[in-house]
Amino acid sequence: MMSLFKTRNFFLAPREIGVDLGTTKTLVYVRGKGIVINEPTVVALNNKTNQILAIGREAIEMVGKTPPHISAIRPLSNGVISDFEVTEKMLHHFLNKAERKNFLENLINRPRLVIGIPCGGTEVEKRAVEDAAKSAGAKEVYLIEEPLAVALGIRLPVRESNGVFIVDIGGGTTEAVVISLGGVVVYKSLRVAGDKLNDDIIYYLKEKYKLAVGERTAEAIKITVGSAMDLGSNQEIKVKGRDLTKGLPKEIKIKEVDIREAITPSLDKIIETIQDTLEITPPELIADIITSGIYLSGGTSLLRGLDKLISNNIGLTVKIVEDPITAVIRGIGFVLEDLKSSRDFLININREKPPI
Repeated sequence: MMSLFKTRNFFLAPREIGVDLGTTKTLVYVRGKGIVINEPTVVALNNKTNQILAIGREAIEMVGKTPPHISAIRPLSNGVISDFEVTEKMLHHFLNKAERKNFLENLINRPRLVIGIPCGGTEVEKRAVEDAAKSAGAKEVYLIEEPLAVALGIRLPVRESNGVFIVDIGGGTTEAVVISLGGVVVYKSLRVAGDKLNDDIIYYLKEKYKLAVGERTAEAIKITVGSAMDLGSNQEIKVKGRDLTKGLPKEIKIKEVDIREAITPSLDKIIETIQDTLEITPPELIADIITSGIYLSGGTSLLRGLDKLISNNIGLTVKIVEDPITAVIRGIGFVLEDLKSSRDFLININREKPPI
């Protein structure tokens, strides 16, 4: 039996997997294969039986359409775990999907995981991620701060003494981070990002047009006509929803300027966070950032005109990184491909020893 295990490389080839566990999307990287999963962080749950009905793409189709006994939920909120049990089951599903192994292989050769987390996470939140990953089947769990992973993913020289400024705007959080000598020097974390912009649109349509729309509709509006500043276009979109005054279906036209008005207060908070980060950055690193500018990542960085809006307000060059949605998982993949020499990028979780 032992010779069979050795022949099948159970012990000689440990499974190493990276996970970008985001509020809106989960991406999985398998060492030697690359990115194998890019799916919504959504789980459909039967409330009567507590049984999971769908995960990822299948579950996102159910959002806003379920009967009372079914809930399509997001187990992460603002970048942190809000439902431990559902997160564990979702991770278990994605790990099995990433590498289709039989039961014996999964039991004998449990994977090592590297998971991205926000800089602003507490020790309790970090431990929750580690515990959920181990409950999902991981043998070892390592954590890496997402903005640092972004810098690695776009191949910036993070081990050098030059300062690098990353602004990562995802679904649940915005993080403005200055990196130097392989680590985070200063950061500010704000729980305002893409999901908050969707909420802003929902609230705006409700207040101004007395129209009720769902989360997926708001997301589609943001992507289609959303903009951070006036770009000279005057796009409009037909929006279908429920008339709050009559309770009947209704369709109206919404202009680009309406959506910009809805999301501007949240964008102002993001800019303020970037400014606050620069205020606490050491002067020597400020000099480097003036030269290199700001690197913008995360799915919300694709909002039209956001890079120009930040540049106009901050006075620095702003560059949207290549494929900003996958920047974190590419950085995690960089770590996985040479885990031994990349351990200094990983986080140790402080666990208090029980009293004697």
